[in-house]
Amino acid sequence: MTSSREYVTKPPEDTPAIIHNAGNLTRYLAAHGTSLLGDQIYFIALAWAAKDAAGPSGVGTALAAASLPRAVLMLLGGVISDRYGARKVMLGSNIARTILIGLSCLWAITQTPSLTALCIIAVAFGSVDGVFYPASSAMPALLIDSSKIPQANGLRQAAQQGALLLGGPLGGVALATGGLKAALIANGSALIISIACLLLTHTKEEAAGEVRATKLSVLQQMTEGLRYTARNPLILHTILIITIAGFGFAGPANVGLPLLADNQGWNASGYGILTGALGAGALIGALAISAVKRIPRPGTTAMMMLIIQALCMAAAAITPHLVLSAVLMAITGIGLSAASAITMSLVQLNTDIDHLGRVMSVMTLGMVGLVPLAYIICGWLVSATGVTTTFVVFALMEIGAAAIGVALPAVRSASFRGVS
Repeated sequence: MTSSREYVTKPPEDTPAIIHNAGNLTRYLAAHGTSLLGDQIYFIALAWAAKDAAGPSGVGTALAAASLPRAVLMLLGGVISDRYGARKVMLGSNIARTILIGLSCLWAITQTPSLTALCIIAVAFGSVDGVFYPASSAMPALLIDSSKIPQANGLRQAAQQGALLLGGPLGGVALATGGLKAALIANGSALIISIACLLLTHTKEEAAGEVRATKLSVLQQMTEGLRYTARNPLILHTILIITIAGFGFAGPANVGLPLLADNQGWNASGYGILTGALGAGALIGALAISAVKRIPRPGTTAMMMLIIQALCMAAAAITPHLVLSAVLMAITGIGLSAASAITMSLVQLNTDIDHLGRVMSVMTLGMVGLVPLAYIICGWLVSATGVTTTFVVFALMEIGAAAIGVALPAVRSASFRGVS
């Protein structure tokens, strides 16, 4: 198989110690978290502005305009990451989004937002955003020793969850105090912080003076990356399982929870408690993985985590007690977050460096690309069968995928390569 790139390496006089210390990882985590925080603020601002411009239907149109390009361009983002380096791609994406947000803010000062204009901005933002995720997913394996990657992914998951938890309140405060302009300024500020952190972050390749070069076209690299993914049983099976599990979780967690709270008579306050418990659980699960020094049989462990969280998600819809349902949703968050960090580490540590960006783009696409379809199916199923049945059906989908994973030798016997 022809390699997708050739390295031209300058003899390193002394690889900087920064590659191996916590500070370098901390700067990446800060860059990743603040960039996602900016994204959250942006999506909240976009939804609110679209609601003002065109009502409820405008919200769906604007969010689709932002989400679809992001999903479509993720595979391209993986190719670009492998060609030019993950840190540079993250940096370029953040700079482009900052410029776009700055121009949007100037436009918002002088013009009344229209749905058409909001959709144009959303498409541009989503397109640039799409190349960010594969690069960011590849970064932990490019920063630190392989023995620390599972813990690093736990911290990455925690930073991501923190951004999700903070993005809503911060975006709401910005909109309440200064409208769309203030929210865009907050978004831009978060991206600027992310840029500053990335400028101070250095990958192993950059420290060693490695220069990327390739004789393949973008399309050839993309095709080769897909073939590489398909030929590796552990990578392929893990991505397929986490894709199905993510699909099974996304519908109930995002569409089902408000409907569950309404159906049980818990109202908006109950919905807030359930989502808060889920978010808190996800944060706890991520931090737990970052603190564990050794994970025995990580493939089987991840599958069992998926089964436990699916059972808890179904039970949360069956119980008539809000407090018990919230506890079960917290356990759901812990299980899914821990399983996500473990499976991400398994794929990273069993992928060679030449294909890391492209494999991460396939995994990221699987985790987020089918989410809109999960929303549609979940909404339809609730209308047809009720909330409780819908939660159970989606939970069974996750349990089935995880059970298959346990039965597959490649997943069941999987290990962190390079981890004792």
